[in-house]
Amino acid sequence: MRILYLSSGSAPDYLCDMIFHGLREHFGPDVVDLNRLAYMYKGAELKDLYGKGFTLYGLIEEGEVDRSDIPAKIEARYFDLVIFGSIQRCHELVYNVISSYPKEKIVFLDGEDNPLYLRDLPKHGLYFKRELHTPQPQVFPIQFSIPEEKIVAASRKGPLMAPLDPLNPATYIYENEEEYYDSYRSALFGKTMKKAGWDCLRHYEIMACECIPYFENLEFCPPTVMINLPKQELLIAKLLFDYQGIDIFHRASGRELWADLMARIGQTLKEKLTTKAMAKYVIDMAWVQQAKTVANEIAYA
Repeated sequence: MRILYLSSGSAPDYLCDMIFHGLREHFGPDVVDLNRLAYMYKGAELKDLYGKGFTLYGLIEEGEVDRSDIPAKIEARYFDLVIFGSIQRCHELVYNVISSYPKEKIVFLDGEDNPLYLRDLPKHGLYFKRELHTPQPQVFPIQFSIPEEKIVAASRKGPLMAPLDPLNPATYIYENEEEYYDSYRSALFGKTMKKAGWDCLRHYEIMACECIPYFENLEFCPPTVMINLPKQELLIAKLLFDYQGIDIFHRASGRELWADLMARIGQTLKEKLTTKAMAKYVIDMAWVQQAKTVANEIAYA
């Protein structure tokens, strides 16, 4: 499948970069990034990136990517699908694409922390909004995800709570990804919460380390935000922690309960919350819309 992936390429943008990673997992260099997402490729310098480049960056083999004659290829409908990876930050070639492609072959991704979206664009393509606080016509929910390769079994369960606290910058002490991940792999719970938006890469990093997110105020999260997060299991785990006290997790029965919750959380993570799974969700939704268009054309022929 030939996909044109449009973004500024100037700086990391989590949702944009996650979906690009997942698409490359499916289709390889047939996913053409314009502009080139240099920080996604192996060998990129990562230490000065936001979040020190942990988790998402420097993972992809570039391969033979043909970025030539893109405007002409758009006009000729060379690509099977055109995706704007961060539509609120990059509008490059949007007029060309809308003028050349039917709406069911155009995708707009909006990963901003706020619930605002570009209201005129859903009529021109499939619009995916990350912080979708209330249902909106022709706008689909989407959320963050994590590379499958970052999901690693952990057996060194010791501390009850990992030391990193999102409210305490003094706990952001990790200089490399391995140390950061080890802090979660050695704990039963990791603190997380809503900050600028409800969705956050930290939720997925904690789960990928076989650690349960202790998610502050998750019960107030809108149902249209993070629709695939295993919210029920996270809420149960938090209630046990808050109301049964830490002693339950030092007994065999408490550890068994923790392990059962972690197994359910881990299954959801692997099935629905990898970058590959989230990219498939976007592609599948596009195919559904294309199928509906074909069905309508046949019905009214």
